[in-house]
Amino acid sequence: MKKVKLILGIDLEGINEDLLSSGINLSVDRVIEIGAVLWDIDYNAPVEILSEIIDESDRLPISEEVEELTGLSGPLIKKWGKSGQDIKKVLLLLTAMIEKADCLMSHNARGYDCPMLTEMFRRFQLPFPDRTWIDSVTDIEYPKRFIHKGLMNLEHYHGFINPFPHRAFSDVLSMLKIASHYSWDRMKLLADSPRITIVAKCPTPNWKNKMEVDRFMKVKNKISRAKFKWDPSDKIWSKEVHKILIDENKLNFEFEWYILE
Repeated sequence: MKKVKLILGIDLEGINEDLLSSGINLSVDRVIEIGAVLWDIDYNAPVEILSEIIDESDRLPISEEVEELTGLSGPLIKKWGKSGQDIKKVLLLLTAMIEKADCLMSHNARGYDCPMLTEMFRRFQLPFPDRTWIDSVTDIEYPKRFIHKGLMNLEHYHGFINPFPHRAFSDVLSMLKIASHYSWDRMKLLADSPRITIVAKCPTPNWKNKMEVDRFMKVKNKISRAKFKWDPSDKIWSKEVHKILIDENKLNFEFEWYILE
């Protein structure tokens, strides 16, 4: 595997229709800020920074919640945001940074930044360079005591405070500072590994048999603590994992499990 030398960290702030309830809606959701930092692994330091506010003509109005969270108000975006063909110029600058990088990194890359940015490039009729995305939520092997993987929690765990939380340029620097404590090559290895679903074995007990019920509840509690999620439709406890962790025999649960075919 080629050794990682340059990482491009990317963070997006966006205005979304109903992100919490429905997830991303790429037909209406829009980026309102792009932060990108090219990080030199040898020096563990930022070497290039791009920070731009974006004002696409068809974006949704800025909600009070987004303004309170990010500090990006409608008037501020109107005054400082790039619009029209100037947005395409920003994306071309970002493309040049991407092409220098061995891989990209975002916090929740698969769930937000990657699809949002890819769709934005499509809207402006630009090809998106092919790079591995490292997700700093799932592709970093944090200590087990780091239970919560939100960026603010991780900043606290690593002993610093982000002065501008939920601003793209500041969040991406914080993410890279956190990641710099870990092996970049290991992150890349995990990011390149397929993700597969495993299922915990937890057969339903005879509810009239107290001994069986007690045993069932003990196993169920262990499964829940291991972050398996209950699927009510299929009636299984499942979890996505990197295939490489199975190959390396690193999944040491206190219960039986199997790979979902």
